[in-house]
Amino acid sequence: MSVFVPPLISRYAARHGVADAVRADGRAILVIDDKYRVRFAPARNGWVALSARLCALPPAGAARENFLAGLGRQAVGMLNKYASGCTIDPDEEALWLEQMLRPDTADTEVDEAVGQFANALSFWTSAVRRAA
Repeated sequence: MSVFVPPLISRYAARHGVADAVRADGRAILVIDDKYRVRFAPARNGWVALSARLCALPPAGAARENFLAGLGRQAVGMLNKYASGCTIDPDEEALWLEQMLRPDTADTEVDEAVGQFANALSFWTSAVRRAA
């Protein structure tokens, strides 16, 4: 059975010599700057989701609320600078950084978006460590 790999993912992987990073399920897992593990995943209507896990969430309760409130204050300032945003997984176990790319995004714009995502990921990785 063949899985559809969005052209945006296959072109990015080919351009950067990481075609072997494309998995059978259409996703690609890349390591940026030897420390950031970024997932490229097919999404609805040909869109592509960039995502990276930031951390496990504290157990439900006051510690989690305080942790998320502190990060939320920082997130407000990041909205004008980056297209990515923090999300909580459906099981409410982890905090992720995510960004969506349109299917018609030009290759140069994809490269720029990945660079900006890596910059945001660097910020959020540090912010999560400080908040813990």
